[in-house]
Parts: sequence; C-alpha cells; structure tokens
Amino acid sequence: MGSMRGLSKVRVALMLVIGALVLGGLSTAASGALTLTAPGVGGAPTADSASCKAGFKPARIGGKFKCLKSGQPCAKRYQQAYRRYGFTCVSGHLKKRASPPASSPPPTPPPAPTPPPLPTPPAQPGHYKGLTSQLTNFEFDVTADGNFVTHLVTGQINEGCSPGGSLYGGDLNFGSATIPIAADGSFTIDDSYESKVDEDPATGHLTIIGRLSPGTATGTLSDTVSFTHDGTQFSCGSGLQTWTAPRTG
Repeated sequence: MGSMRGLSKVRVALMLVIGALVLGGLSTAASGALTLTAPGVGGAPTADSASCKAGFKPARIGGKFKCLKSGQPCAKRYQQAYRRYGFTCVSGHLKKRASPPASSPPPTPPPAPTPPPLPTPPAQPGHYKGLTSQLTNFEFDVTADGNFVTHLVTGQINEGCSPGGSLYGGDLNFGSATIPIAADGSFTIDDSYESKVDEDPATGHLTIIGRLSPGTATGTLSDTVSFTHDGTQFSCGSGLQTWTAPRTG
C-alpha cells in the first residue's frame, strides 16, 4: 500500500506541473509575449504592429518584432526574412526591394490582311458562233479562265476591187492561236500578211475587233488586199463588216 500511495503522489505532482505549464502558456499568450515563429522566419505581425510610426514596416525578424525602414542597419543572415517584408540587406543597410516590372501582355498581332478578291474573268468561257453582215460564218472559243479567244474561224469574205472585179476567199482559221481579252471584254486582231491571188503575189491587212458581254459577242471585220495582174495594180477591200456570235455552249 505504501508504494501505491507514492505512485499517486507522483501522478498528482505531474498533473499539477502540467496544469501549471498550460496555465502559464495561456497567461503568457494572453500577454502577447509568446510566439510560435521560429527565429529568423517572418510571421504575421502581432499587436505590437501598432507601435510602428508612419513610414515604417512592422515585421518579425529573428523572432523579434521590428519596425523596418530603408537605411536601417541589418544583418545579412536575416536576408530571407527581410525579403518577406519587401526589403533587402545590402552592405549592412536595408534597401527597399524593387518590384519586378509588370509583365506586359504580348502585343496583339495585327489582323491578317483580307486577301484581295479573285479577279473576275473578262469573258464567260465557252463556244461562240454566229454570222457576219455578209451572212457568212464567224465563231470562236473563250478559254476556261475567260482570258483568251482561240480557235477563231471565219467563213467566206467577199471583197470589191478597183479598178474593177471582185475577190472572194477568206475561210480564215487561226487554230490554237490565242488572242488576249482585255479587262473590258474586248479583243483585237490587227495583222498584215502575204498571200496570192491566183498566181499573183499579194499583200493584205486583216482587222477583227470584238467585245464580249454575258451570253454574246459582237464586233467588226475588215480585210484589204493589193496585187498586180498583167501590169495593172488592184486594190480590193471587204469594207467594214459586222458580226454577232451568241454563246452556244
């Protein structure tokens, strides 16, 4: 029984000591003197913050409350703590840390230029076929891109001559040769050539002018021929013929 009483006394004594520590801790915390912050680590300022004058920064450095200001002496070993409050220790004195410049957003790239619209072809592709004012054939094709006349063919071209007589011929075929079409839908053939009238050498000049519009084409045709036969100079011409050629496909 003696040993049991001794153990009870020890337990009571321990409980009293623990109670004293707890009460002491509560009492100390209430006074504001107790801190759980490890030395050298910045924490939230306590009620002592109110004691800092205007222009000073309340801080906890090395476990102690400080009022920081640029120019104060400092210890390099507390550099990490100073940084938490916006300072740095340089050559033994505090300096305000420069705030990093705010990163500006990358400039907005200019909008991509609107691509220009595709040019409208000057003429509608397809085959055009009609008659001249002499009621002879006139036909041609417009290439798929609408930019050229090709496969132009005419029928007979009748010409009166001076000092007399007449010529008939023509039946021109330009094959796969291409004639450019201008932006306004017009095209022109203006060509001098050499040929024969029977066995007599001759020179000629052919002019064909056309203009295309949706669904049809119109224009003019003229041809002149000069030659000498049995010592007589002849000049022949078709005059200005007109032609119309609707688009047939």
